[in-house]
Amino acid sequence: MNESLILVSESLILADESLILVNESLILVNESLILVSESLILVSESLILVSESFILVSESLILVSESLILVSESLILVDE
Repeated sequence: MNESLILVSESLILADESLILVNESLILVNESLILVSESLILVSESLILVSESFILVSESLILVSESLILVSESLILVDE
């Protein structure tokens, strides 16, 4: 009977240690998910900046196009 109680006690100690390891693993998983979330936020912000840059490039190209049209019209007037 004494041996049985010792084995049960040792089993409970091992189970307790296993639960501690599981808890520590879950904490690491949680921290990893937080880092992934923060990384995705940074990627999202970067994509927004890239999108805004493309908009600025597009607006600049429109201005260049309008300038070229004005130059072309000016050349036509000079030619006449």
